[in-house]
Amino acid sequence: MMKISFRSLLQHKLRASLSIFGIICGVMAFLTMISIGEGARRKIINQIEQLGIKNIYVRAVALTEEQKLRADEHLSKGLSVYDADRIRSGCRYIGDVGYLKEVKQALRDSGISPQIAAISSNYSELLNLSIAQGRFIRDSDIRYKSLICVAGDDVAKSLGAKGKIGSHIRIEDQLFKIVGILNRSDKEIKQSSVMSARNHNQMIFIPAGTQQPEIQSVQKKNEAELTEIVAQTINTDVVVKAGSIIARILELSHKNIDDYQIVIPQELLRQAEKTQRTFNITLGAIAGISLLVGGVGIMNIMLATVTERTKEIGVRRAIGATQQDIVIQFLTESVMLTVIGGIAGIGIGAAAVRIVSAFAGWDTAVTLFAIAVPLLMSVLVGIFFGLYPAFRAAKMDPVAALRHE
Repeated sequence: MMKISFRSLLQHKLRASLSIFGIICGVMAFLTMISIGEGARRKIINQIEQLGIKNIYVRAVALTEEQKLRADEHLSKGLSVYDADRIRSGCRYIGDVGYLKEVKQALRDSGISPQIAAISSNYSELLNLSIAQGRFIRDSDIRYKSLICVAGDDVAKSLGAKGKIGSHIRIEDQLFKIVGILNRSDKEIKQSSVMSARNHNQMIFIPAGTQQPEIQSVQKKNEAELTEIVAQTINTDVVVKAGSIIARILELSHKNIDDYQIVIPQELLRQAEKTQRTFNITLGAIAGISLLVGGVGIMNIMLATVTERTKEIGVRRAIGATQQDIVIQFLTESVMLTVIGGIAGIGIGAAAVRIVSAFAGWDTAVTLFAIAVPLLMSVLVGIFFGLYPAFRAAKMDPVAALRHE
């Protein structure tokens, strides 16, 4: 039966090619859209996971002049070490708390402008930062306000010989000794409504407290003591509960002034996955419509084929072929057309995904799902749209079919 069907398709190469074109387009569209969507999903999830699924971030929010006046009236001075201590002691679900303060100062005599941040000694553990050379900031560095620093990978490379362990760099009027260089990290959080851009490769970390009094004295007055607090829960099951407790703690200490924002990566992850699922369904539906259009084309071609091969059908019935044999023959031809179109569509779609990734710079991912689903759909389209022509052929009167010219 397969040989007969294949031979029939070869006899009408142009017709077969035109009939599978719609299937190729549909499968290619499905694979391309799903692969682009999956790449975007993985990138978003990767960025959110790098924030730490057990972590809760409290970030200082810039206030307008009117909001600053209201904050002063309520004696709210923004995020502070006091807030970090309150979170640590007031929430039993929190295992550790760290913090960061962005220092708006320049690195002198270097030709580069890295972001400088004063941090707690446990900040690296909370964000899973690893050291390539040297060491990270210790409790003793903060206690004694040691003028040491840890440089990001890009910063160390940009400084050249000045970026080696033991070298000194000048931040404003103070010399800091480089005691550690971070491992290169892909943990770059893009600019968004919830997290500001921060690339650890392009940062310099100094111990919290060393920015006082010399460096901090030139900072703007009434600025929050901290830029960010990182609270790590004891496990992933209590993250949402801990977030609610932290919100209540800060509402009390900040007198209901919204000069901070709480970000829970676990919640962001759930929202991102939900949004991406909806996005994938939409893309799949659009590509599915293309496949349906291709299926209609298959049915039209098969109907034309049945009419053209009426006499052949009569001969086959006359020599003993049953109605079932006729149905199977034409269904096989229909499915072969869609499978060939599906395989070709997958190949072209995979190439299109590579081209999009190379030229547009988008993250893409060709998954087994993106390959198997359109291939299965093409088979189902072949069966569904081939049934009517097949049954029409099978129900022909053999005598009338033999008389057909």
